[in-house]
Amino acid sequence: MALNLLGCITLVVVIWGIFVLITPVFGRIGCGWFCFMGTVLDIASQHSIFRIKWNKPIIWIRLIIVLAFFTTAFIFLILRYQSGIITEIKIDLWLLKMDFSPHYKHVWLYDTMGAVCLGLLLERRWACRNLCFMGTLCSSGTAISRLIPVVDINKCDLCGKCESDCLVRIPITKYVKKNCGLITNSECILCGKCIDSCKRNALKIKLIWNRKKYIENNVQQDIPERVAGS
Repeated sequence: MALNLLGCITLVVVIWGIFVLITPVFGRIGCGWFCFMGTVLDIASQHSIFRIKWNKPIIWIRLIIVLAFFTTAFIFLILRYQSGIITEIKIDLWLLKMDFSPHYKHVWLYDTMGAVCLGLLLERRWACRNLCFMGTLCSSGTAISRLIPVVDINKCDLCGKCESDCLVRIPITKYVKKNCGLITNSECILCGKCIDSCKRNALKIKLIWNRKKYIENNVQQDIPERVAGS
């Protein structure tokens, strides 16, 4: 049977599919905890040339990347199916063998060098936020995720250190002032950078099953003057 990689659902596809599906509960843990490209970007971007000042991702770039990926994948699938290269679509989890063959060496080399170049050019995780189609898919579910960073407003002094260190430029102090400390930004990758940077231990990653109830309960508490008056 003439079947190649484009006709198979592999373990890699399944893993990232699971990461997308669980984002409404666990957020973007795939981006922040498991993606090797993101790790390479984090290292390389410490020496980036251009500093990015805006906080929000560029939506039109994200849409183009997502549409281009799925459109080209679909076109190649149809063309190969019509030419007889693919005769069926099946699940073959172990099709991609970790044998360090020339094919995989090239893939890892190109991916890694691409991440290094992007990191050296563009600050922090700019590429993840705007050029990664998986990041875009995951962010769509993270808007309602339950695993999120939470700021203890009684400890926070609004120094802004967590915000300046954030890999995806989330305006964290805004959520302290307006959202009782719940960082409900869909761009958060749960990397923990903000937690490490806080000298007052005011940040934690928590499971908040009912965001509305959490905010209602904390609004009733006394808000520190340094937060309320800012």
